Amino acid sequence: MKNRVLIIEDETATSEMLQKALQTKGITALQAADGDTALQMMKPGEFDLVVLDLKLPGMSGDQLLEKIRKIDPYVDVIVYTNYQNPPVMKRLFPLGVSGYIQKGADADLWEIVRQIQDRLEPFSAEERDEVLKHLPPEGGA
Repeated sequence: MKNRVLIIEDETATSEMLQKALQTKGITALQAADGDTALQMMKPGEFDLVVLDLKLPGMSGDQLLEKIRKIDPYVDVIVYTNYQNPPVMKRLFPLGVSGYIQKGADADLWEIVRQIQDRLEPFSAEERDEVLKHLPPEGGA
């Protein structure tokens, strides 16, 4: 896995802090401050994960997610917001949201990084090796 993350967040200080923290863990993270910029950056398979704020200038996070799904229906998307609106959240899950991360003054940056790492690498190296050991050889039954 290439571990490329797109952070879509209009608060520059917040996205820069998350980007730098992810980079210390070997994760390539790019930023987009609005939906139009994010859509210009999106290509099928370009990112392993999108971290999506819901309140963005120009278009809402749920509107943006609908457009992202037309470009890359398989990219994992985690909602990253302190905005909790049940009707909006209900619309997000059918669009394939993989998870939800609470941001804000009380949020722990390193816990957010850990959650993103867990989404990118759901298995440790040992767990992955154990699973692979039990798979049939390529071309085999």
